[in-house]
This record gives sequence, C-alpha cells and structure tokens, in this order.
Amino acid sequence: MSASTGYSPVGQSSGSGMSMFRWLEVLEKEFDKAFVDVDLLLGEIDPDQVDITYEGRQKMTTLSSCFAQLCHKAQTVFQLNHKLEAQLVDQRSELTEVKAEREVMEREVHDQLLQLHSLQLQLYAKQGQAEDSDTIKDRLVGGMSQISLNQARLKL
Repeated sequence: MSASTGYSPVGQSSGSGMSMFRWLEVLEKEFDKAFVDVDLLLGEIDPDQVDITYEGRQKMTTLSSCFAQLCHKAQTVFQLNHKLEAQLVDQRSELTEVKAEREVMEREVHDQLLQLHSLQLQLYAKQGQAEDSDTIKDRLVGGMSQISLNQARLKL
C-alpha cells in the first residue's frame, strides 16, 4: 500500500471491475512512486556515507529490473488468459449450437420413425397381412435402442 495514496492495487481483482491490465498499470505507477521516494531518501544521506548511497542505488536498480521482468511476465500471462477466455466463450457457443442441432436431428429421426411406422401399418393393411402395431413398435424400439448405443459409442 502506498503511503501517498492509501491505495493497495494488490487488494483489487479483475472481478471488481478493474481489468488485469489496468491493475498492472496502477501497480507499476505505485512502484515508480515508491522508487522515486526511496531514491530521494538515499539522496538525503550524509555525503560522508557515499558507499551506503551507492549500494542502496545498486539494490534499487536490481529491484527495478526484477519488477520490470515480473510485470512483463504478468502482462504475457494476462494476454494469454484473455485469449483463452475468448476461446472458451467461442467453444461454449459452438457447443450450444451443436447440442441444438443434435436435438433437432433427434426429433427429426423420431418423426421419421413415426412416419415409417405409420406407412408400414398402411402397407400391411393394403397387403392384407396381419402384422399388428405392437410388432412394428417392438422393431422400432429395437432400432431406436441400437441408434442410442451407436451414439453412446461415438461419444466415447
């Protein structure tokens, strides 16, 4: 938390409305402010203790370099995360479309089987055969269960 702003970017999350990129930008600004403050403090050290000032500035340079690398890596991760979230949305949309198409196809198959059943009954009635609807229904149920098994195998 910065003493000058009283704001802690670490406590913020992307869920609170602040994007990860904005959060990183705020964090970098906070680091820069703190870096300048420490540099000014080092400048106030007695000139007799130049070696302390020199060592302090070397450590600050190392910290700054590490922080810059960390920010770069975080930005890369944020970009990749954003890309993956977009792909996930696309995949979910595609899955929804495929499920809807499948449901339509299953209804169409069911309707076609009912039409087939009706036509078979009409055909048997015209031919004078005594095949009843229960026999045809049993064959259709067997055919439907075979289709269901084939669909289950395709899912595996």
